[in-house]
Amino acid sequence: MINLDLSSRALISGLGYNEGIVVRPEKSGGNNKVFILEWEGMPKYVLKQYFRHPLDQRDRFGAEWMFLNYADSVGVSCVPKPKVCDSEQGIAIMEYIPGHKISSDGLQDSHVMQAIEFIEALNMQKIKSNTGSLPPASEACFSMRDHLESVERRIGRLKKIRIGSDIDHKAEEFVRLELIPLWEEIKTRILALAQDRGIDLDMRLLEGDTIVSPSDFGFHNAIASPEGRVFFIDFEYAGMDDPVKMIADFFCQPSVPVSLSYLPAFATRVLGRLENPERDLFRLQMLFPVHALKWCCIMLNEFLPVGEDRRRFADAGLDINEVKKIQLNKARTFYSTIEKRRQNVESLLKLEALP
Repeated sequence: MINLDLSSRALISGLGYNEGIVVRPEKSGGNNKVFILEWEGMPKYVLKQYFRHPLDQRDRFGAEWMFLNYADSVGVSCVPKPKVCDSEQGIAIMEYIPGHKISSDGLQDSHVMQAIEFIEALNMQKIKSNTGSLPPASEACFSMRDHLESVERRIGRLKKIRIGSDIDHKAEEFVRLELIPLWEEIKTRILALAQDRGIDLDMRLLEGDTIVSPSDFGFHNAIASPEGRVFFIDFEYAGMDDPVKMIADFFCQPSVPVSLSYLPAFATRVLGRLENPERDLFRLQMLFPVHALKWCCIMLNEFLPVGEDRRRFADAGLDINEVKKIQLNKARTFYSTIEKRRQNVESLLKLEALP
């Protein structure tokens, strides 16, 4: 076994293969250590060792393991099947999904439709199923104020970027001179609109207004089979959440951008099953720029101590300064699109007043 501790080896032994399992490291997504387990030359399983840090209390292992088991229990088959785990060590082994990553150029209407159907399938039996066993998603939002405060916390952390190099200084300037002023503008607009329309920012969503969310949902976490079927992977932040946050994240995640032209159909299908879809569509229009700016903050995680440690955990040979340069450029590019995205969303949803 290469780069594996005794706990990982014990789990592999319990799969039922007496010998012959070959372990090879896989390029990770940046958060965890990932290995492919092969049998007779064919990939069979994925082993994940999850990042843990005293300053980051998110249980990535627990979130993904509970989500995969929930999906399996309600018959959702477009995700890996969970096999065995070691909860103390934060290690899980799951089914290997053959196929290829989906690129922006290769994104098709059928892929987006399958994403919608995945969300519907997860929530088809929500009332009948034991969703109480699912935790809140990472940074779950159950009120309008939760959405604002989740970004406020990220902005607060970015204000404390430690200056150790020229690229750190450039990131600090970008946050101070561009990101924070835009955030204040977005926040002021939302607070004024809420006051004008009599919207209570602290009103909590009812259980029927929430959904089972994969979180960090998009085609950056998807695999297309040779037959064109889409499988979704990586549920480290999954759980119960506001559907508005899930939809905004789906259209804001930058790795495999999804055209906003799909937004009306996507939002209508997902929100149409809930108790007050017109209200939720309006909330989506209001909150979309909040989550767009949030993704700018996410791109700058490498400038924070925990983000840097997480990257080094997943890849010990990483050139962190080079990664920082790449991420700052991405954040700047995405930042330049936020106002245009807000205008497009308002135009596409065509909501003039609160229902």
